Amino acid sequence: MKQGLRKVDVTYPKDLVVMNEIREEGSGNRKIKRQKLSNDHCETRLDTQIKQSVPKEHCMERGVMDSVESEKSKVENLQQNATSIGSVAVKKIPTDDDCFLIRRKLHHTGEDLSRKLSDELMLIIFRWLPKRSLVRCAFVCKRWRQIAYDESLWTRLDLGSGVLKSGSLSYVLARGVSALRLAQADIHEPIFSSPCSIVENGAFNKLQYLDLSMTVISGKDLAELLKTCQSLLKLSLERCSIIQESCCAISINSKLEVLNMSMCCGLKEIGLRKILSGCQKLTELNLAWTCLNSSALEILARFAPRTLGRLNISGCGKYLSDKHICQLVQTCPHLVELDLSDCTSLTASCIEYICNLQKLEHVALSRCYNIGSSSYLLLSRIDSLLYLDVMGLFADQSLVHLKQNLSNISVNKFLFSSIARPTVGVRRTSIWGLKVRR
Repeated sequence: MKQGLRKVDVTYPKDLVVMNEIREEGSGNRKIKRQKLSNDHCETRLDTQIKQSVPKEHCMERGVMDSVESEKSKVENLQQNATSIGSVAVKKIPTDDDCFLIRRKLHHTGEDLSRKLSDELMLIIFRWLPKRSLVRCAFVCKRWRQIAYDESLWTRLDLGSGVLKSGSLSYVLARGVSALRLAQADIHEPIFSSPCSIVENGAFNKLQYLDLSMTVISGKDLAELLKTCQSLLKLSLERCSIIQESCCAISINSKLEVLNMSMCCGLKEIGLRKILSGCQKLTELNLAWTCLNSSALEILARFAPRTLGRLNISGCGKYLSDKHICQLVQTCPHLVELDLSDCTSLTASCIEYICNLQKLEHVALSRCYNIGSSSYLLLSRIDSLLYLDVMGLFADQSLVHLKQNLSNISVNKFLFSSIARPTVGVRRTSIWGLKVRR
């Protein structure tokens, strides 16, 4: 009896397991690699089983070869399906870009709650806000803009140590500022844009307190700014460049009470004469280290306002003489504070003239080397005198002797002069006692 062909029974349990694992949701790249390795192992094992199950003498039979080829093609199809399913599984893995937050929509009723508040209440609320927040509030709506730009919210403004672009100062003055601090600010030229149609003429007249101490500004722009100010009460131009037009603009402010021009350059006799003739209500004047010559000091001694109570003309060197002091005492008999430091031409005669000031409370004669040490004892005649500054003149032992003879007078209490200065000591957020920073 002819021996029949042995039937080959081939099963693929591991292939089915691989397919089930691939179809599971959320399979990763590691699992796919593990599946590929399993498929390769399964294919190798299948070839081995087929070769062992079929006898060698029957390998040439066509039916057996066809079955082997068909089984190999099935394995290849399974591998291709596993690869495609794995790639699809990888694409379905969510990333951070696919994640988003879902929230409920706000149901707007269309009602403006701020409308329930009157303009007066809104104005009271806005008074507690800093200036930058007021500017942001002005962009909300027309009503808020009108309230945020109310003049009562912009009466005092501090722009010190800032940079002001060309034309920006006109917008500031248009809001009706009365106290403006621009100390150490950098103002670009031209100071006003041309034409300056946004600023009304009346808006400039509300500026009463102006601090331009150590401000970076050209002489021409300073003159343009001062021409628009006609109601100034207190002005500080410390270390600024002065031209003739600036002096004429200052003289227009007839109500000016305090003027600080210490360390200013460019002040001449004509300009000083203009200021003294126009500002007859001056109570404090600081002309320290302005390089005034003898003729300018003569004009000061003759035409200084009679209302002057505090005067600083220190740093005049050899140009200030005793005759200037004699004339000054007659012109300004109500002086309360007088600073004559670093005037090397003064002699003991000036002490006798100073003793005629019966309201004098503070006198500074530091580094006046031509005045004899015994002459200072004459100051005891002034009953109202409280402070005496004579720094750089006495040795320690001589200074002790002077204090004993002037027991009612405090000696060398103040290192710096505060005459007409807008800020004194640590009060950097106010000018002349008015708080400008919030």
